[in-house]
This record gives sequence, structure tokens and C-alpha cells, in this order.
Amino acid sequence: MTTIKMTNIMHRIKIYFLAFMLLSLSACKGFLEEEYLSGINSASIDDSPEAFETLTNSAYVTLRAWYGKENVWDLTESGTDLYTYGLDNRSIGFNIYSSFTNAEEQERMGATWRELYRGLNTVNLVLDRIDNVPYEDVSVRDQRKAEMKFLRAHYLWLITEIWGDVHFATEPTEVALRTANRTPRATFYEQIFKDLNEAKAYLPASYPDNEYGRVTLPAAEAFLARAHLYRENYDSASYYANRVINNYNFGLEDDWEKLFAINNIQNQEAVWAVNYSDDLLYTKSNLTDPNGNFYNANGLIQREGGNQGHVMYEIRYENLSWGMVRDKQNGRGFQRWMPTKFLIDLYDEEIDERFYGSFKNVWYCNSTAARPRWVGGKYYIDGVEYAIPDSLNFKVMFAVGDTAIYFSKKPVPESEKARFSPDNIRAWHPTKGYAIVDINDMYNPDGSPNDDVINRQFYFPITKRYEDTTRLDLTTATTKRDVVVFRISEMYLIAAEAEMMRGNTTDALNAINTLREARSIEGKEAEMRITASELNIDFILDERGRELATENQRFFDLTRTGKLVERVKAHNPDAAPFIQEYHKLRFIPQNQIDAMPDNTGYQNPGYN
Repeated sequence: MTTIKMTNIMHRIKIYFLAFMLLSLSACKGFLEEEYLSGINSASIDDSPEAFETLTNSAYVTLRAWYGKENVWDLTESGTDLYTYGLDNRSIGFNIYSSFTNAEEQERMGATWRELYRGLNTVNLVLDRIDNVPYEDVSVRDQRKAEMKFLRAHYLWLITEIWGDVHFATEPTEVALRTANRTPRATFYEQIFKDLNEAKAYLPASYPDNEYGRVTLPAAEAFLARAHLYRENYDSASYYANRVINNYNFGLEDDWEKLFAINNIQNQEAVWAVNYSDDLLYTKSNLTDPNGNFYNANGLIQREGGNQGHVMYEIRYENLSWGMVRDKQNGRGFQRWMPTKFLIDLYDEEIDERFYGSFKNVWYCNSTAARPRWVGGKYYIDGVEYAIPDSLNFKVMFAVGDTAIYFSKKPVPESEKARFSPDNIRAWHPTKGYAIVDINDMYNPDGSPNDDVINRQFYFPITKRYEDTTRLDLTTATTKRDVVVFRISEMYLIAAEAEMMRGNTTDALNAINTLREARSIEGKEAEMRITASELNIDFILDERGRELATENQRFFDLTRTGKLVERVKAHNPDAAPFIQEYHKLRFIPQNQIDAMPDNTGYQNPGYN
């Protein structure tokens, strides 16, 4: 795929960017431990437009430390009404709002803090120097300045939405800081709106394919729509959302599954994306170790690594059916998060294509070796004898392509249920052979994962939004899939919510029904439409869940609407006992506080 010029110069970014890797707020361990790889320094970067272009491109790189990485989903999706933790989750405290003194949570939050402030500082450096750079074409300089203002707004937005009233800076820092300000969120947003309004005057509507991923005018307007919605400026939110809908060439895909196809990354719904490449030069980092870790294993930050979504939401399907072995087609399951029963139930699969388009619920036999057989009255798998009740009269012969696993969203009669092996892992149907797991096997009546019947660690339908069968091999943990930050469908949702809050019910219904009709199964458009009596903030949040699940907004949606505690208590039994109002802000990592001589009272409320 083509990407922003980042992909043509990422190897040079390693040289130039590290030369300008400046201390952010913490100024503590790790920030300048990288090898100095260039003789160019911050005093001479202004002399060369070419070198400065590399620096401006490097300002995008921190986006790759957030989007498409494990930390972002722990902080934005799990622990909400939509997702809880799975077997391999490395930081359950983020998912259930507990154990925040745990070293794992502290280091991972510290890594996130460092990266976002590093990105902010890089942008501030560029904006501080850019007017001194001798660009031959002043319009290029103005455009780059506009890109940087957008990125600054974006880093400020993430910082204040995660941590609230924390350190605010619009000037670069080149020395270690030992103090930090407490700036109100309103000030962050004043700067966000200022930067975005100034940026949109110089941004183009689009770029050539070889610069795909740079900030555009519709990206700035989409961000303005979202930011105004968050600040309850509903007139402006609706205005900018409708500008993006009506003034450009974006459109809703008529096939939900096609929207997430790996060969359709740059589709008509993508307003702006953080792009990745399948070239190993750009998906592995040499900054610290051969595995591509920018920080240590706990920090989990991979600045240049590709999108990791394809492994994060998988299950260990090979442990559920004898007809399955791990392969590239079905993925390498890390099992980080499990959908809540509430999320599964949000979809009406009879009329809404997003359920089967979002969740994989069938696996097909891919193994010719591990097939269960009766031999001489005994039950063997690959030569190993297993006990099995005689009453089952069991005989299974899988063929490649046969159904091996089937998850049912609806209850299945007991006679049709799966039978489990003595180790309570692999399962089969008594006559059909394949494993049938229904909604009651997956969840208890209260929505909690049904650990007594089948361990939640293995068995649940998985999101298909990140599948990538084009990666090199099974073990490849990153992919070329871009992370779409703004989709046109979000603009319809923003317009609907803003118009509803303004009292314009007709316009709100038009926006949300346009989206729902596009997501309907063919011939079910009328059934997907809603009426005025159904329209309220909870329906909007439900629709945002159906449309945007896993797309890095759920926690923010619940906090901005004041629904975090209510919805988590109602729909996430794992997190419900722990969630408190103060959890709407995340804790400030302790190592940042410890770096300041006078750190009294800097932690966010509730975490002391």
C-alpha cells in the first residue's frame, strides 16, 4: 500500500527524529537513552527544508504508539459496557478499575503518558522553528504548519480526555522539567479549537495517493465536529459533521464486511487514518531490541510497529475443536478482550448486517491430522487415548472445510449442545462432530462470562474488523491495516446526537436512519428505521456501540455523556463491583509524579 511520505522516509526518521527526541514533562528515565544517530542537531535543522520535512513527518509517528496498539484498547474499549477481559489480558486492572498500584499498570500508563507528551513536544518544536526554515514554496510551509496544528490539537485532546486537568504546553521543552502545571480542560479545548480553526485555512481537501495519511481539510472538520460534540457545542458539532457529509466524496459502504476488508483499506468511509505499511522496514523498530519494542515488555509501546488488532481479539480456536490447528487464515489468538453479552445483544442479526459482518462465529476444519477416531472401542487423538462415555456412541471424521466450531447467538437445545473432553477444553457435537457453543454457554443470565460451563478464556465470538490474511505468516504480530480515526459514519452519529440535543428531532432521525438503512440487510431497510419515540441518548450510545465498537472511542463516549458508571454497572459484571465516578479520569503514572520535587496533590482524585 502507499502511505504518507513517512513510508518513504521512515528509515531516515530513525536518524533525524531521535536527534530531536526532547524531554517532555517527566524528564525521567528512558527519554534520552536512545543512541544518538545523527550529527545534525536542533540548532541546524532549520537550515534544511529537506531535513525539516523529515521532522514534520516524525510528528505523526507518536500516533502509531497509540492507534492500533494494545494500550489504547485497554484504555478506551475494555472496562466499558462493550468489552471485558480475556485469558491473556496483561493488565486486568484497566479492565475492572482496580490494582492501579500494580507495576504493570503503572508502567503501561507511564509509557502512554510519555508517548503522548513526546508527540506534543515534537509538534511544539516544529511550530516553534518552522517560520525560520527557507522553504522555496511558502504554501508548503503553511500546509505543514497546518498539519502540525491539527496534530497538536489531537495530542492535547487525547491528553485531557484521558487525564483531565494536567500539564499543558504549547512551547517546546529542551531541558528537563521538574514541575508541572494543572491546567483546566477548558484551556485545552480553547487551544484545540484555535489550532483546528487556523489549520483548516491551509489544508487541502485531499492528497495524492503517495501522501495518503497526511491531515486534510475534511479531517480537521471531522475533528471539529467531534470536539464540539464533546464540549456540548451542538450547533457547531452539527455544522461541521454535515460539512464532512455533504462537501466531499465520502460515502457509506453498502456492504459492512467490505468496509473492513484488508484489500479495501483506503475506502470511501475513511476521512482520516493513521497509516501503516507491510514493509518490514517500517513495521519493526531497531530503537531498543530485535522484537520491535520501543519500551520494555511492560510498556508495550511499539512506535513503528503495525496495527496489532488482528491478534488482540482472537481466541484459541485450536483448543476448542480437534478439527482446528493454528494457521494464518484463522489467526494467532492473544485473547486480550471478550465482548460483553450486552454488545452481542445490541445487534438484531435478522435485519442488521453489522452482527455477522462484525463477529466471526464459524470456524472451518483446517486440519487433516488431528481428527478424533474410534479405534477398537477406544477413543484416540494422534495416538493418545481419551476416555469418553459409551452412551455417546461417538464417531467423528473431520474433513478439511467441514464446520469445526459454531457459536450461536441464540440458545440451542441441550440435545444439540457440545460435549467436552475430559480436560474441559476441546468440544464436539454428539452426531455432527463440530463444537456448538450457544449464548448460555458463553454467558450467565446476569451477563457475566460463564466460567463454569466453558472457560471465558477460550470461547466467544471474535471481531472480524482486524483480520489480515495477507500478512507474511502466522507469527506476524503486526499488519499493514490502517487505523481509521475518523469515519464518515461517525459524522452521521454526531449530526444525529447534536440535532437531537438541539431539539431538531426530524433532522436527528434523518441522520441516524440514513446510517441505519445503509447498515441494513438487503430488503430490511424499513425495519432498521427508528421513530421519534425511540430516539434518546441511550439509543445514540447503543448505535455508536454497534457502529464503532473497538474503534477507540467507547470510554470517552461514556464519560462525556455521564454514562460511564451507569452503563458499566448495568452491562459489565466484571467491572461493575469496582467502577466509581472518579474513574472517568485515569490515574497519572506515579513515576511522573515522583520526578517532581513537590508532588503533593498532583494525582487525580480518588487514586491517592
